[in-house]
Amino acid sequence: MGTDNSEKIIIEKALSLFSAHGYDGTGIQDITAAAGITKPTLYYFFGSKDGLFEAVWETYFPLLETPLRVYCTYENHIKDYENDVYGQLVHISLVFFQYALANPEFYRLMMESVCAPPESKSSTLSTAYFKKLYSLLEQFFTGASEAHGNMVGKTLQFAVSFLAQINAYAAMRLVLGKGDIQRPDLDEACAQQLVKQFMHGIFA
Repeated sequence: MGTDNSEKIIIEKALSLFSAHGYDGTGIQDITAAAGITKPTLYYFFGSKDGLFEAVWETYFPLLETPLRVYCTYENHIKDYENDVYGQLVHISLVFFQYALANPEFYRLMMESVCAPPESKSSTLSTAYFKKLYSLLEQFFTGASEAHGNMVGKTLQFAVSFLAQINAYAAMRLVLGKGDIQRPDLDEACAQQLVKQFMHGIFA
């Protein structure tokens, strides 16, 4: 088994366990048993459980961050509602939705980590990644505020609340069973619904 492939398998098995049981609920023995390796092998590649947890994030987080960057620079189409803030937020929502569908285990881990106690390892090891997400979204809203003056001074608030709404939809998809009529499809229509609700409130 090649070195790269061994490392990849360990990261995949660790993700499944971290996603299902959390950082604290997953032991080194659990990971080595799932990956079919010895503890020295795990320590050789990652140094510690913390190092492996960070490797999981370094592997899967860029798959979300990279496409997100494409849409987080606001383009001024103020006279064209469909392509201005509304349309661009739909694109951003779809990036998250498509990622959640393609990487459900990591998305669950993200949501577990963001809700973890601030002093927990899961929180401290993932905080920098969430700051990147909030920074990208705030960048978008800051750009939009230059064209829409009523948004000035609220950009971080918008970034936090918009991501929370996206995560609520993703959580429903990941938690509810396939036969549940309330399970969102996380498609374009769902993204449009989310953005209209975010922009116009409960009467949207």
